[in-house]
Amino acid sequence: MQYKDIFIKNFRGILSLEMNGCKRVNLLAGRNNCGKTSILEALFLLSGMSNPQLIMNIHIFRDMIFADDDDFSHSFYNLDIRNIPDISANVQGAKDKKRALKITPVYGDYISSGEQTLKKVNSDPKKPTNLELSGSTATFQTIEGLKSDFSCDNSKTWHAEFRIKEHMIHLAKDYKEHLRCVFLNPKTIMQDLDVRLGHLLVNKNLKKLISVLQEIAPDISDIRMGANKMIYVDIGLSKLVPINIMGDGVRRILSILAAISDTKNGVLLIDEIENGLHYTSLTTLWKAVFKAAQEFDTQIFATTHSYECIESFAKTEFDDLCFYRINKKNGKHTALASDHEVLRTGIEKEFEVR
Repeated sequence: MQYKDIFIKNFRGILSLEMNGCKRVNLLAGRNNCGKTSILEALFLLSGMSNPQLIMNIHIFRDMIFADDDDFSHSFYNLDIRNIPDISANVQGAKDKKRALKITPVYGDYISSGEQTLKKVNSDPKKPTNLELSGSTATFQTIEGLKSDFSCDNSKTWHAEFRIKEHMIHLAKDYKEHLRCVFLNPKTIMQDLDVRLGHLLVNKNLKKLISVLQEIAPDISDIRMGANKMIYVDIGLSKLVPINIMGDGVRRILSILAAISDTKNGVLLIDEIENGLHYTSLTTLWKAVFKAAQEFDTQIFATTHSYECIESFAKTEFDDLCFYRINKKNGKHTALASDHEVLRTGIEKEFEVR
């Protein structure tokens, strides 16, 4: 499965955006606050559209929590809950050729009795709400959660929702998601590395990962799992060596490759892919990423602020890629797409591509 064309409306700071012609590996660049991370978040929600709680996950990625009703508005354009987020995509190589998701608020009706006593109104007329008599009773609505309305190929529409005040999640019982998607950012990239390597070991895919990793560290011939989540590598010495002593760069690259491998036939989203890596290692990184993406049939969307990262991206011999420059002007977003040849020519002529 592979996303081909992506459409985002009314999500975070994006009023409307189209990304056409997506490839196996896609790199997004642009100025700060142009919406790059929001695009990845939109794809994350679309990929897991049957799980309404993902809207909370993307807030946690930004170190945000739902503290009150106003926090729900952060997912809506201009913080206005009347602007309904609408995310969709055309899909290539899948039974369902289009995915679509709309996110709407879930309201609760309340009655205020006295100065501070609140009681929720029961919507079932057979179960009336009992409330003490008061001379100052008012009714009002508050946002209790969010609802996901989603569909595949314009067929049946399913519904799922979560209510944060009641700690309840309602899933669509007759829908099963087959698409796997993983979101990595600079804070989470090292998390779950042991879990992903364990999955690869059980599914007998660890040797494939090692062959890709050898593009970066040729001395590594094997990877072993130890106690307390410790990861060891065989580099030809008399003993196995903890991966920790090989440097943060190698571990970060291993984490990216492990995520690609563990997202077989799915979608991997990487925010600030160059973070924590020296610019001299970026060419090797992209070479390994492209090889792993092909090996495990994984589609990748990554963001960067680094010109060196874009330059290294363009230098590879991999053709199934697309570079997007995300622009925001007068509140409008555009995604200028460049294929391998156009991007390389632009860099050779020293055009500003970021």
